Amino acid sequence: MFHRTATDKKTLNGFSQFFYALTALFFISGCQVEVPVEESIAGVDKILEIRKQAIENKDMALYKSILLPEYSSSGVPLDNVIGDLERLFSTEEQIEFIYQKAPPSIAMNSARVIHMIEYKLTPSGKSTKMRETIHLRRVNGQWFISGGIILGLTL
Repeated sequence: MFHRTATDKKTLNGFSQFFYALTALFFISGCQVEVPVEESIAGVDKILEIRKQAIENKDMALYKSILLPEYSSSGVPLDNVIGDLERLFSTEEQIEFIYQKAPPSIAMNSARVIHMIEYKLTPSGKSTKMRETIHLRRVNGQWFISGGIILGLTL
């Protein structure tokens, strides 16, 4: 027969407490701090306003700053989006970007905005309206556009 001493029981009890504490720490570290919905909506709205500003000022550096480096939309890589926008910036004198504010659909660190957008080009007077579904992702508390930008903007 196996006989346990008081020292064995203390060691076993100490090990059990350590194991439970370690397990609790593991589960707590895997949890993310929940961000209030209003704060998430404000973050998404800010990115959309920055996009508008970047397009109207033809500021490629600002535009790139709101795009997720891993951007991909239906297999279309980030380079294609940048190239398309650079062509538009180089061929048009003035671009007015109008978008219909729409409430984002937010789930944890992802968001989706379905809205109507319009590009008005001056002096050519060309204009195009389209429905767009933008996907965003929050990384380290910051929102970025991760997909959905419509290509073929050179009208």
